[in-house]
Amino acid sequence: MAAADTNGRPTILLVDDRPDQLVALDAIVAPVGQPVVHAASGEDALRHLMRQDFAVILLDVQMSGMSGIETARLIKTRERSRFIPIIFLTGADRRQEALIAGYSAGAVDYIVKPVQPEILRSKVSVFVELFRQQQKIVEQEGRLRESERQELELRYMRELLESEAKYREIFAAALDAIIVFDEAGKVSMINRAAEQMFGVTESEAAGASIDRFVSDGMRSVIAAATCVEANDGNGSSRRPVVGEHPLALTAKRANGDEFPVESSISCLTRASERVYTLIVRDVSERVRQAEALRRQTVELEDALSARNRFFAAASHELRTPINAVLGYTSLLIDEIYGQLNEKQCEALERTEKSTRHLLSIVNDVLDLSKIEAGKLELTPKPVAIPGIIEDLFVTLQPLADEHGSSLSIEHKGEPITLMSDERRVRQIVLNLLSNAIKFGGGKPIRVVSQLMKTPSGEENVVVEVIDQGIGISESDQHRIFQEFEQVGDASAQSGTGLGLPISRRLAERLGGSVAVESAMGKGSAFRLTLPMRQRVEGIRVEG
Repeated sequence: MAAADTNGRPTILLVDDRPDQLVALDAIVAPVGQPVVHAASGEDALRHLMRQDFAVILLDVQMSGMSGIETARLIKTRERSRFIPIIFLTGADRRQEALIAGYSAGAVDYIVKPVQPEILRSKVSVFVELFRQQQKIVEQEGRLRESERQELELRYMRELLESEAKYREIFAAALDAIIVFDEAGKVSMINRAAEQMFGVTESEAAGASIDRFVSDGMRSVIAAATCVEANDGNGSSRRPVVGEHPLALTAKRANGDEFPVESSISCLTRASERVYTLIVRDVSERVRQAEALRRQTVELEDALSARNRFFAAASHELRTPINAVLGYTSLLIDEIYGQLNEKQCEALERTEKSTRHLLSIVNDVLDLSKIEAGKLELTPKPVAIPGIIEDLFVTLQPLADEHGSSLSIEHKGEPITLMSDERRVRQIVLNLLSNAIKFGGGKPIRVVSQLMKTPSGEENVVVEVIDQGIGISESDQHRIFQEFEQVGDASAQSGTGLGLPISRRLAERLGGSVAVESAMGKGSAFRLTLPMRQRVEGIRVEG
């Protein structure tokens, strides 16, 4: 509160509706040596208080119009004037009630006229001195705040200089190229990595357009930036926003060569000026490697396609003579062309067995080529479980007897009918059972079938073929599903290593899967899972 005149001295406000009293009061307080302002009414006093503040107010209680008590109450209601001390002067009402009313209105003293000049001057001097002390305190607080402000500015400048020094050190040592430019596209600085990448020095780049370094142009670069204010209004710095995804651009060197880059752009607004930072990484080698990989992939796909076409053609061409050999061998064994001796019969039976094995290999290769070429046709029909398994037991019983294994089936629940390709389901289960017999060590083989629900409520048919053979090591369990892979003693095995890979791919085409659980010395369990309704596209439906 500035209760002072233009020269900074404390001012005294005298309020009385009688001019002679104002003159008398002025004469009494004049020796105090401070400026004096006269007010002839309460309203006049309030107008003065709206224009300036005062060190002390001498206020007559008995005034016409607005009384001194009412004026004091209004003075105390204003935030600006509520703490100005008020001394009431009265020559009429000396009652105790009047004194109480005066002090209640906010007076600090109550003096009855006629006034003793020395006493009034002494009290006014005390309030003037109190004001001076308060003014000194306010000035000291201002100087302290100014000192603190200056200290904060100095500390901020030190931190800013340290931050800029660290920034320049990081900027210079960064492995990626960095270009800083303004909203007009004018480059202000680049780092060493940018000098090496673009073939220019920092002095050559300073003042150049960003278009000199980016073929896509400044608009495409700035469009990817999101600007933030350098300060949030609370004195704390904010980091510039960097795009979540790298920006693919085409950059150009000083010699005009263009090359692909991966970049990120950030923007910071400082003092109404936007500063952009472009971080650039040369991805020429990555692009070359990706293109080489793409070409290799295309070449590999073409080679696989050619291989599949060859397999399909060769298989078709081989099946005709193989079927002819089988046919004539059967006629000879049946002695259609004459009687055979024992050795001739044995030789023909071995020939028939080898020929059937050869036909099986040809059929497997043909199936594999169709699957890989995406030309395998599926014909959905009702498939009965466990009926199809029981039919296969009849087919495989001679092989099981040959290896000394018994076959048993355990179906949980009611018989199941699912929609799938019956021929392919039969092929998968036949392969799993044949492998179990071959590698089951002559021990019992069990088949468990049941209907199971997934956590999402879908119904699947599960057929599990369980043997008690030598088992499969964990490291080999992924290999058995790869084409032409055989584990264990290959010399003791018959086959091409295509049965399980084909079975898994067929199951996947039918919307299901084939998995294995095994441990060495504890046997193996192969699980076929098929949906109740076939979930594949492009199926040819018979009928």
